[in-house]
Amino acid sequence: MKENIHTIKDAHIDWNCQGKFNFTTGHGATRAESILANYAAFLAPVVLYFLSWQNLEWSLLQIAVASFLAIDMIGGVLTNSLGSMKRFLYSEQVLPQSMMAKLVKSKFVFPIIHFQIFLAPLCFDVTWGYAMFWYGMMIASIVLIHVLPLYLHRPVALAIVMLAVMINQSAFMPLSGLEWLAPIYIIKLVLSHAVREEPYRPADNAANA
Repeated sequence: MKENIHTIKDAHIDWNCQGKFNFTTGHGATRAESILANYAAFLAPVVLYFLSWQNLEWSLLQIAVASFLAIDMIGGVLTNSLGSMKRFLYSEQVLPQSMMAKLVKSKFVFPIIHFQIFLAPLCFDVTWGYAMFWYGMMIASIVLIHVLPLYLHRPVALAIVMLAVMINQSAFMPLSGLEWLAPIYIIKLVLSHAVREEPYRPADNAANA
């Protein structure tokens, strides 16, 4: 499908979905994309533990939950922003899809089921209003993004992210050890998943496609 492969100012764009769908990388991931999607996020809880968590009086359960949240949120930002995942999410190619693939590709169901933010009040010293606010803001932001014309998606998503950072700093009591949670939750679903980006590929892959 050469018509779906373009080179614009040395940027190679390939919308062809080849091979089997992968939950963390989409279609046609390069080795570098696979490493980013499958391994990079596991560094997050290690870094956070030595920078912050070791100084908090957390139980093993709280450390486990915080580690899960860090891996899930940071891994989700990386996964959803990969060119190989954007290729899957926004390609018009008709593909056989598993239930998991349909779920990931869904504009609304995928973000709706992201209840991970509710682990914060369940396991840490923060109110349920914190989780309800950020979940509601995420859903409202997703709806807003998808009713706007495509050319406004990226700047509006970035505006929402900046607003989230400011609200997180001023409207809620600091959630020690998880200060990053709400903004990255918004980045993962509003900026990384909901915004269409072109699926770039290395020049040699494009030439051989």
